[in-house]
Amino acid sequence: MVVITGALARSNPARRSQVQVDLATRIADPKLPGGGARFGLHVEGSHSPVMASMEVLQAGVVVAKPWTGFLTDKSIQLISWDGLDELGNRCSTGSYTVQISTPGQPTLDLPLDIVRLGVSEIEAQSSAAGNDEFPMVYFRKGSTYAYYSTPAIHEYANLAPVGEVSDLDQDSGEPRPVVAVHLDTDSPVLDGANYETDTFNYPLAYTMGAAPVLELTIGSGGTAADGSFMAPGYPVPGFDLRCVLSTQGASVASGPITPGGTATLSLPSLPSEVGRTDAVIVASWQCAPTGTSQWSDVPGGLSIPLRFYTLLGPPVWAAGAANETRYAGPWVEVAEYVSTWKDVLAMPTYGQRKFTALFVRGFFGQIGGLSKPIEELLYDCPPLGGDGGNTHYFNSGKWEMDLSRLLNNHAKGVYVNCTDTMGATTTMLSMMGATGVRPVRLGSMSLKAIWGIGAPEYTTNLWGGGSHGFSYHHIVTDANSLTVSDTCMQLDEDGAPGSTPGIPGWNSHRNWKDPVIGYNALSSYNNTNKSLQALPGIY
Repeated sequence: MVVITGALARSNPARRSQVQVDLATRIADPKLPGGGARFGLHVEGSHSPVMASMEVLQAGVVVAKPWTGFLTDKSIQLISWDGLDELGNRCSTGSYTVQISTPGQPTLDLPLDIVRLGVSEIEAQSSAAGNDEFPMVYFRKGSTYAYYSTPAIHEYANLAPVGEVSDLDQDSGEPRPVVAVHLDTDSPVLDGANYETDTFNYPLAYTMGAAPVLELTIGSGGTAADGSFMAPGYPVPGFDLRCVLSTQGASVASGPITPGGTATLSLPSLPSEVGRTDAVIVASWQCAPTGTSQWSDVPGGLSIPLRFYTLLGPPVWAAGAANETRYAGPWVEVAEYVSTWKDVLAMPTYGQRKFTALFVRGFFGQIGGLSKPIEELLYDCPPLGGDGGNTHYFNSGKWEMDLSRLLNNHAKGVYVNCTDTMGATTTMLSMMGATGVRPVRLGSMSLKAIWGIGAPEYTTNLWGGGSHGFSYHHIVTDANSLTVSDTCMQLDEDGAPGSTPGIPGWNSHRNWKDPVIGYNALSSYNNTNKSLQALPGIY
């Protein structure tokens, strides 16, 4: 808003004891929340209240009468006009005159321009550091399986559906509501059987600590009260407009904007941990006389919710897996699982070791507020109702993990074996930015006490009938098997690893060959052989 001081009235000696203007909005968009034009008036040189009135005119015709009352020299009278005419209809964009009248004195005329401002699209971009922003992937399309990558441009869109008049307003002339964040994690926004193209607000993915860059597309007009298209009402001669983004107590301003143009602004850095950040950005506007830096607020603004997922680093994929939609970026479902585990377990995730420690505990579950493993999985052994340790979600021939079905409420059944959990662990860690993650295939194992995923307790009789061993076992490493991680089973750290009960030994970066607490020593009686394998793909 442009502040007009009492000097405007005092320039004429005859007005010295009359109305003084302390505050006057020069440019307004009453359709913005809190966007009414604002005025502040008082009188000087009068010991008694002075009757005054305010009217709004367009082309000499009165369209609204916002206020009548008394002014004094003791305090400022604050007045707001909501942009409605005398019939309660929204006034269209254009130039208006706000006229203040007092008996026996010349009227005081203040210029006011009504414009239509808003944000129709938002595109997330990498920061100045580069390569730190990524699309996110959904693995379903309603009830079917299909990969959908969030748009590389305009992850937020609030556009007119086909047949409607303007992007910023509904056909009733009322402003189009801000779009809520899409909270489904498996399927994107659909319009019937098709992907929605006009209205969505998808989560954004950045590497941890990145400073997001957002490109806002400024709306190019609205809809009048009679349902016709309404011009944006700017540029206003003699004035520039700019956009301001505010969040987390910080604000950043763009250069001058034009209808339908863009404004690119950088936000404060995201947390330096893997997780989820829900934020509200407030888009507001300022005006200034052209050629000056005397920026004043245009009343009101838009509060737009955004969801950010932070990754360890750029997603890592299996060799040869590029240029497919499923590999466009981290899967929303995976990022949400990790964020939920972090919230429930309150564990730090600012490095790969700490992130892996959270992942192992979250995936296996049965700790803290996580009563069950991911997707309520059970190890495929007869005492738990399984059929003997079979692989259900991993395709060894294609060397790919069927992560879609696993994350879709265990669509192929609740039972998994070590290869299934290895496939899920390696691909999920890697898509969240963990580096060097590979499967480790172990040979025959004569097992000590273990606690299998989904099992209620430790056992030394995994298969029933006294049988307790593996012909092979799959685990995970990011250190060429010098340390290993295992989401399939827990080892026993109570000092007697060959018997039950046991104390959970979380297998996150567990040393392989330590004679007391090493994976090899705690897992089996024999010296198990091992071999490294390639990171699998996903489908």
